[in-house]
Amino acid sequence: MRRTVALLAVLLAAGCSATPPPGTDGDLADDWAALGTPAPFRPAVGQCHEALATTAPLDGHRPVDCAELHVSETFHVGTPADADVAPAPGTPGAKAAYRECSDAATGFLGGPWRGARLAVQVVWPTRAGWTGGARWFRCDVTTADLDGRSRTSRTGSLAGELAHPSPLRLACFDPTVEGGTVTAMTAVPCTGKHRAEFAGLWDAPDISYSKLESGTRLSAAGCRSTIARFAALPDDSDLQYRSGWISYNPTRPEWLSGERRVRCFIYFAERTFSRSLRNAGPGVLPVR
Repeated sequence: MRRTVALLAVLLAAGCSATPPPGTDGDLADDWAALGTPAPFRPAVGQCHEALATTAPLDGHRPVDCAELHVSETFHVGTPADADVAPAPGTPGAKAAYRECSDAATGFLGGPWRGARLAVQVVWPTRAGWTGGARWFRCDVTTADLDGRSRTSRTGSLAGELAHPSPLRLACFDPTVEGGTVTAMTAVPCTGKHRAEFAGLWDAPDISYSKLESGTRLSAAGCRSTIARFAALPDDSDLQYRSGWISYNPTRPEWLSGERRVRCFIYFAERTFSRSLRNAGPGVLPVR
């Protein structure tokens, strides 16, 4: 028994040596790195998503590689003004975020996105995230039809998509019209027979969305002037006898966000063309 006690004493003495091991100073309390301040989650640019959303809960944040099938792509993350709650739709803060996203989209895509089958979406933190200190908004881009409501999956990033010829650019169409209402706009090559062509954008006045949708007088005047510039035609009362027009308004959420650009198309009920009508002039489009 005495030999056992002696052995323990030797081991304890060795473990408590006054000389610290090489590379240490013998102080266990002075070399711990200070813990950083916890930071709220902030999304990253260049991530793609399987769905389009208006808010982004942290527990639902599952981005996918943009080479895989996805619906939307984050191209910009902004920082809004601090507030107790995230800006509500239609407020100055929400409109400012949309303007920032829209401007950033033009640079990211390499051209004006309202002239293409694309839509821009502002995504906000959830109420819980905002309360926890999240102060950001995410700018996502998605492909969309002319109504701005159809989102389809795609592969690959949209970066620089409009810097070169792209099938997403609005060009020539073969419209289906029933009772004065356009029910479909089928994209066709401008070298093929078509009855409509994208002429440009018209900036609508800051009126209520219901007033914009309720009549055609404003859209007719705005789109006819847009068509006159596009086709090099006199912008006068005879323009209505040279061509018709089709307009696509922003969606209601876009209008609430401050989007006022209306898409205008030159249109013919009976005539067809196999060329672009840009700068066509009165010789090609006489008064009829």
